[in-house]
Amino acid sequence: MRNSRTYVLVVTGMALFAMFFGAGNLIFPVMIGVEAGVSFTPAILGFLGTGVLLPVLGIVAAATSQEGVTGIASRIGKYPGLVFTIVIFLSTGMLYAIPRVGTVSYEMAAVPLIGEDYAGSVALLIYTAVFFTVTFFLALDPKGFLDRIGAWLTPVLLVLLVILIVTAMVKLPVAMGEPTAEYAQTPFAEGLLKGYFTMDAIASLVFGIVIISSLQHSGLFKTKNQVFAGTATAGLIAGALLAVFYLGLGQIGIRMTPFNPANGAEALAIASVELFGHGRQALFGLIVILACLTTAVGLVGASSQYFMTLFPRISRVQMVTIHVLVSFALANLGLQTILNVVAPINQLIYPIVICIVFIALFDIFVPGELYWTYRLAAWLGACFGVLEALRSIGDSFNWLLPFLDSFPLGSVSMSWVVPALVGFAIGLVIDTVKGDQIWTKRPNEQPVET
Repeated sequence: MRNSRTYVLVVTGMALFAMFFGAGNLIFPVMIGVEAGVSFTPAILGFLGTGVLLPVLGIVAAATSQEGVTGIASRIGKYPGLVFTIVIFLSTGMLYAIPRVGTVSYEMAAVPLIGEDYAGSVALLIYTAVFFTVTFFLALDPKGFLDRIGAWLTPVLLVLLVILIVTAMVKLPVAMGEPTAEYAQTPFAEGLLKGYFTMDAIASLVFGIVIISSLQHSGLFKTKNQVFAGTATAGLIAGALLAVFYLGLGQIGIRMTPFNPANGAEALAIASVELFGHGRQALFGLIVILACLTTAVGLVGASSQYFMTLFPRISRVQMVTIHVLVSFALANLGLQTILNVVAPINQLIYPIVICIVFIALFDIFVPGELYWTYRLAAWLGACFGVLEALRSIGDSFNWLLPFLDSFPLGSVSMSWVVPALVGFAIGLVIDTVKGDQIWTKRPNEQPVET
């Protein structure tokens, strides 16, 4: 059974779901249920569009190259692609996302159990030491860590989530309130934006390299097309699980309106107390810890694997150790400072990610190389991404607001969309006009047969 393609794909898909499903993914749909109220259905459908479909498309896009994100990022230029890839793995890795899941799991799971009186720097130090030690051992084996996540940790996480969601749907009455102003006017669009700002499409490119490598190491996916199909299937399995549990968590949210929770974490904590009593909040805490742990293991594994290609003399053990130690230090010393730096960087790189994902998917059906199409779309998207990043820093750049808001979607920090589309169109025209000069596929990047 373990040597069958079906088993490998199911376990890989479940592992991918767990790696995507961090603490943020746990609370976003709950808050949509609370805030959208009677407009829940269009709001959650919008959220699924960008919070599920976009990451799945990112996984499929990563699979169009045997090198994953490294291969498709190089299509915007050798050095721009290298810088872009390094920034992605640092921002979703040891400089931000990995230490963040450690501290978030402490705040959401440990603090409610030990009490505010005992929560402090020493408690955080002890908790993160244990958390990252477990992460270290689970991420060590490049061939087995996905199997540990998919076959061991994910089933436990799924069972706990099912218990929480089903119990809530049975015991708690539906109490849909009036939607907030944003959801009252355009609930579907507001849901789209919430899913967009999860920024899981960035993680999809990061995780793509792990999925591709795992399928290749299994020995069951030997050809390029088999790896592509297997990666896409794992992405669809993960996407289906995300959609189901987002809908379920949203159902908890629409039952929490009378309690007026300040955020999704508080809503889940209240639901846990209402369902199981104050003494049984451990269920919610365990869900949070598992969600954060699987994400941390996936990010450490993916980032270590990438940086080992840049620094081949560093062993797997050494690279994982570096990631864990840096993450542990930042989780205890200066995460907020890092957040202030990384958040604008994510605003910058996200347009590039989305451009690359959609053009890579378009590229599957095109007989030649989209040389300028990739470059102009990504470069123009990046230029406006820089402006959006500056706007997000603070009041110092308020002078940019009239200019950025003059573009369609500029008011929601997506002014880059139209310029990127213009770059795509111009690049496609140039590639078409050049014809045989570049209308030949890259020697190492042959398209997947459809």
